[in-house]
Amino acid sequence: MRILISRVARVLAPVLFALSTALAQDSTKAPTKIGRILGVFDTQSALPLEGVDVVDRIGGGTIRTGRAGLVGLGAFESQHDSSVVTIRKIGYADTTVLVMMGPVDTVPMQIFLRHVTALDSMIITATHAEHAPLYLRDFEQRSLNDTKVLGAKAFGPAEMRKNDGRKLYNFLLDKGIGAGQRCRTFGIYLNGAPYKPLIVAPGSPGIPDDDVDHYDAIVFYTGAQMPMEFRRTGGGCAALLLYARGK
Repeated sequence: MRILISRVARVLAPVLFALSTALAQDSTKAPTKIGRILGVFDTQSALPLEGVDVVDRIGGGTIRTGRAGLVGLGAFESQHDSSVVTIRKIGYADTTVLVMMGPVDTVPMQIFLRHVTALDSMIITATHAEHAPLYLRDFEQRSLNDTKVLGAKAFGPAEMRKNDGRKLYNFLLDKGIGAGQRCRTFGIYLNGAPYKPLIVAPGSPGIPDDDVDHYDAIVFYTGAQMPMEFRRTGGGCAALLLYARGK
């Protein structure tokens, strides 16, 4: 470790001297605030790393190291004379550190990045539904299959958001979903589980007295369309599946 630190010190010394000399000689330009110097090096070779992104986690700025592996943090924002930075470069493990940046913190700081093992390339075949929340995955599967096979009605997030601010029951009535002479009570499900709303919309077959804003998606089955799972648990002559909007 002593040998490693010694090698890094030999790299830092001439670069810091060159920086300070250049600033002192250029009196025609406004002084540049370099701030505390951060040097980024390879753990194994101790050589400086070029093209490393140093990201300001407080202010959001990014500075990239040059050939000498150095950056000045003067432009970064700080809180209580300290800044948090993330150092990242492809092929190396990301490192996040707290850097003291007060008036007395003038000693250059050294960061060593370690190599990470490169993984074999993979072909991704996942669909959008596989990355959605579990309850929305259920909706997407039903909207793809049951609307075609059974004739169920399905309304996704895009359609729901167009109707934000409206009452859910009024929205469903406009879509042709409401109480009829032969079906006065719906089986209501919220995110796949049987649901008994505390307040029911007046004149509705059990529909929650909520705004559309509460829900991300809906699937509706008439009595003839209902899968067997809802015939056993719903207690209604139709099934209305509600999928709550994520917070």
